Amino acid sequence: MTDGATAGVVRLSHAAAAEVPPAVRAMARLCILDWFGLAIAGLREPVAELLLAEVQAEGAAPTATILGAGKLFSGRQAALVHGVAGHALDFDDVNLAMHVHPTTVILPPLLALAEMRRLDGDAVLRAFVAGYEAAGMIGAALSGPHYARGFHATGTIGALGAAVACVHALGLDAAGQARALGLAASMAAGLKAQFGTMAKPMHAGRAAETGLLAALRAERGVTGTTTILEARQGFADTQAEGWPADAPVWAGYHLLDNRFKFHAACFGVHGTLEAIGALRRAHPFTTGDVRAVRLTVHPERDAMCNLSDPQDGNAAKFSLRFNAALALAGRATADPATYADGNVADPALRRLHDRATVTLADGDWPEDMTAVEVELHDGRTLRDTRDMAKQRLLPDAAAPTLAAKFDALAGPRIGAAAAGRLRSAINRFEDHPVEALLALAAPPR
Repeated sequence: MTDGATAGVVRLSHAAAAEVPPAVRAMARLCILDWFGLAIAGLREPVAELLLAEVQAEGAAPTATILGAGKLFSGRQAALVHGVAGHALDFDDVNLAMHVHPTTVILPPLLALAEMRRLDGDAVLRAFVAGYEAAGMIGAALSGPHYARGFHATGTIGALGAAVACVHALGLDAAGQARALGLAASMAAGLKAQFGTMAKPMHAGRAAETGLLAALRAERGVTGTTTILEARQGFADTQAEGWPADAPVWAGYHLLDNRFKFHAACFGVHGTLEAIGALRRAHPFTTGDVRAVRLTVHPERDAMCNLSDPQDGNAAKFSLRFNAALALAGRATADPATYADGNVADPALRRLHDRATVTLADGDWPEDMTAVEVELHDGRTLRDTRDMAKQRLLPDAAAPTLAAKFDALAGPRIGAAAAGRLRSAINRFEDHPVEALLALAAPPR
């Protein structure tokens, strides 16, 4: 195996997981807490229910648990359904360097492996770090042109990170890990044209499943190229602009740049929500005061979250104009129920939606910056600009808000007391058997 990009990612991700600093461990535990709340709630979403019914009909040797459905599933099935459930609300964490929702593709296959191979919490956490850092390195090198071409990086780069996480947990050697990356790259898929539909969370589920399958197949001896990132007609060559000669080496934990979501919609609309929310607090006005709303965003947002006429809740999460309407009306966008199908037809919200326009910026406009102008009937024009790339919370600052988010998502489904016990256990993730955590997350029968 040559010491090219694939070998480098394998080596550096392994090194990142060897001695995990306390701050990185703390961030990983927050990612795990966030995922559990989202998956518990997300399993009630129609797409997750459809996938659960599918795998129940398939049948399998009972080796892995699906939350609330018991240990009746294969590891592949559990990874698939849990990946879908964690992304079904589009409320899960993101990393801007890789354009990936990382936890919902990396954690579910590791939970399945933990049951299949009796791995402890510390082994799972270290493997999670390895997979996250691998996705970060690949994403930092490729995700710009890859994402711009229309690939949903959660389904593609996310699958590669999931594969690295799983082979790390299995203890494969460097060559085996590189083979697993190659196998995962041949199965990875996801297209941005599916944003606003049930297919988008299925990309995440498929990436989680792919990572697990690639690792298990590499362990069994299935062969494949060990240079998939840099090879001619490999991943970078076909799905980006080639592996860049100046691709960044691992220079620090990508995990510390993890971004948690506090609005239940595409991250691309968060700048709009934050800016309008700030204007409403600083300059109280009613929806009747609003003459027009003008949003200026990076051109990449047009293919990401600029659906102009959403007809259901899934599509509404990817509409800048509809989210502007929600913010102007003061709706609780941290509550997934705000994006229920029925709200999309609300006449008051539709009128506000129709007052909003979106302009694609010229020049060197930052990718995650949104400028908002709210023109009022009294002649005032209120302005605010938010660059979401500059807003992030480190573990100590994020913990209280994430605890509240977790309780709001998990409490109504498993009970407040059970949610509190699960949250406390995840705060000491390395000390708890994974099977015990999965049992705590099951809704009461």
